Amino acid sequence: MTDKATDAKEKMLSTEYPRWRNLLSCAILVLLTTGMVSGWWYAYYTASDLACHKGILYFSAVWLTVQWVVIGYLYRYHNIPAFARVAIKLLILLGNVWFGLFVFSLQPCGQ
Repeated sequence: MTDKATDAKEKMLSTEYPRWRNLLSCAILVLLTTGMVSGWWYAYYTASDLACHKGILYFSAVWLTVQWVVIGYLYRYHNIPAFARVAIKLLILLGNVWFGLFVFSLQPCGQ
């Protein structure tokens, strides 16, 4: 039983991560985060009654920039343990789900 616990601990603290997998996961994260914010920008600029949500538009630009910085950090540095790498990726994905639920639940300004 202690061998399994030791193996699990070693896997969670491992910093070995294949370069191709690192590149692929970071590219997918960049596409997903950019797609979410681009969807909001498209909705904002094509709908005429969302002008009152300009602050959310500025916030989304900051939101996207911060996510790109974190994803760049994940790509650049290889000393991040596996549990932290997975946790950061999940937080980025869950944060984008909540961001999408928030911005696409906003009511038009005229209503």
